[in-house]
Amino acid sequence: MISWEGLRCRRDAGVDGRPSFFFCGGMGMCDTNRICKLAQEMKETLITDRRTIHMQPELAFCEEMTSAFVQARLKELGIEYKTGYAKTGVVGLIHGKKGAGKTLLLRADMDALPILEENDVAYRSKTDGRMHACGHDSHVAMLLGAAKLLKAMEQEFCGTVKLMFQPAEEGAGGAEPMIEDGLLEEPKVDAALALHVEPTYPCGKIAVKSGALMASPDEFDIIIKGKGGHGAYPHNTVDPVLTAAKVIEGLQSITARNVDAAVPAVVSVCQINGGQFYNVIPGEVRLGGTTRAFDDATRKLLSERIEQVTHGICDAMGADYSYEFRYMYPPLINDAAMTELVTQSACAVVGDENVIRLQTPFMGGEDFSYVANKVPASYFYVGCGNEEKGCVHPWHSANFNLDEDCLPLGVSVFAEAALRFLNGAEQ
Repeated sequence: MISWEGLRCRRDAGVDGRPSFFFCGGMGMCDTNRICKLAQEMKETLITDRRTIHMQPELAFCEEMTSAFVQARLKELGIEYKTGYAKTGVVGLIHGKKGAGKTLLLRADMDALPILEENDVAYRSKTDGRMHACGHDSHVAMLLGAAKLLKAMEQEFCGTVKLMFQPAEEGAGGAEPMIEDGLLEEPKVDAALALHVEPTYPCGKIAVKSGALMASPDEFDIIIKGKGGHGAYPHNTVDPVLTAAKVIEGLQSITARNVDAAVPAVVSVCQINGGQFYNVIPGEVRLGGTTRAFDDATRKLLSERIEQVTHGICDAMGADYSYEFRYMYPPLINDAAMTELVTQSACAVVGDENVIRLQTPFMGGEDFSYVANKVPASYFYVGCGNEEKGCVHPWHSANFNLDEDCLPLGVSVFAEAALRFLNGAEQ
């Protein structure tokens, strides 16, 4: 385990031999050691905030208590904020006292999942069937910590930090309605950053990647309509179960034979529902699934080929069908310059040897992509795993937990990157 002292900024932490913590343009030094010290001093508050939120998990667009908690914290800190974004969203503003300048958005998601928590901890969810199983409680705590730190340093930067506390990242998608409600205006956002805890990386590590990071999590529904009847007389039916089996098999040929082998893509059937009795062939079978891709052309291809394959098989089997394809979040593509900013900032905080440069994207989806489609943005990971503490379970597990030593680390990288961006740090 890396000690906090081992995560302090070093003058040789930059790339290409350049010091990693100097502002350009005569703005003075970005004191990373001070940032880390201030973040470490608020560790107990960060833990308390995270656990308070953890015990009161709320589902998408219902984050009333969490939103109220965020507002109370911002009020205590003397930070201007606005509500009315996507029902429960909150937007805070910290204005630097060195004058006008750019605006950087920092984002945290607030919603929980419909999961019954199995952790035996004092701060276990107080609502059965709901759990912060993806670390959003820690994201809120870290953004509040970064807000406190940046508010304390407001005399030292130009421009504005905009704090985005977002509802409904899980499935429903709160980023797009927040944008529609004016998130990126007044003041106009120039760039954005977001983080996510990651249990597969040890606490003390930061993971970054430029370019494609996460895929589009699109969805489809197929209803295969046959002619039901007695299971003993299948020749008198049009069997939608057999047809569905052939459709599922056929869909697997799409990525194998219609998509360039060098292009990542996924077609997965994840639901199949039909029939209630052992001796009755049903009249219809419902299929549901997801596709994943990193560009619009591939998304369109997958949508079209799913219907073409379904149509052809149903026609051959004498069945009918209905089909719906839903374009969900766009792919999350990290901006190269903003990712370099995060990389430099992470190197300053944890040292180059503790920064993981990811080479391949993930097939998961993330609605921060709506923000990244509008402004240059980067999304990075904060390692939260620790085998000794039992923090080894993946996102969305009933046993998910995190090493809370990562909380000051996320605060530090957020604040370091914000100060570098707003004061024109060289990269």
